[in-house]
Amino acid sequence: EFVVVLALPCAAAAGPREDYDEFRAALIQQASGPTGMYAIQDVAVIAAGASAHLPANANASALRWAAGAGNDKDVRVGYRDGRALIEGPGLQTLDLLKAPDQKQALPGGLSVRATVYDDSVKAWLYNPARVAQRFKGLSFFSYDPKGVVAAKFVRRDAPKPVSHLDSRNHTGTMYWIGDVELPLQGKTYTLRAFNKSDDWNKIDHLLLFFTDKTSKKTSYGGGRVLETHFPAGRPPSALSLNLNMLYSFLCAHSDYYNCPINLTTYVPVELKYGEKYPPGS
Repeated sequence: EFVVVLALPCAAAAGPREDYDEFRAALIQQASGPTGMYAIQDVAVIAAGASAHLPANANASALRWAAGAGNDKDVRVGYRDGRALIEGPGLQTLDLLKAPDQKQALPGGLSVRATVYDDSVKAWLYNPARVAQRFKGLSFFSYDPKGVVAAKFVRRDAPKPVSHLDSRNHTGTMYWIGDVELPLQGKTYTLRAFNKSDDWNKIDHLLLFFTDKTSKKTSYGGGRVLETHFPAGRPPSALSLNLNMLYSFLCAHSDYYNCPINLTTYVPVELKYGEKYPPGS
């Protein structure tokens, strides 16, 4: 799973400022919630036909994934026939990929969530107690109406695969679905727009990956993301982009994410919009 897109609001609110307020609240929840970025305790990548388990009788804060199926006293996740089956003491066997929010609560306040990752799944172990220990809040640039910019999108009829290396040394593929012509401070910059799908019947958003003159200073050095949504298969040629909704690659908050290191476009201006560098970094 190439994790970049957040569970941010897709429906338009009353206006750009209201969209920004919803975005900011959703991003804070994504960070601080019981299955948020700062609650991640461990992640296991489970290949097809393989399993991972959480050893029984371990202290909740010390639990980590171990390879293999373990025994009937352990919580076990196996990936077979496209299903991520979780089972263990006191649990009803179920497919995490079809469970509500793709997760299962565990004793001790922990929970497990599964997400598809190429030809494997990622099993995420969350411990809400870690949030109070690690989360120091998020920082944002002040909202600026000048960050709402009229741009042009030129779609590619056939999305082009682009291989990329991510922050965990994994080679993946994103699809170049078109170009965004973005006017900033008197110049127009062309940025490649990406999606994880190559099927226009399914593509309902585009992703722009930025670095700029704030990178490594007041914003995350690895890059930031801007996403915009539209009806599947029907991207508009005229876009209203709200740069106030730029957010950091998730690797700014957790090393467990896979973030791109060669898909960003450098824009030689200061983009003082959106999420700033993580506090305490």
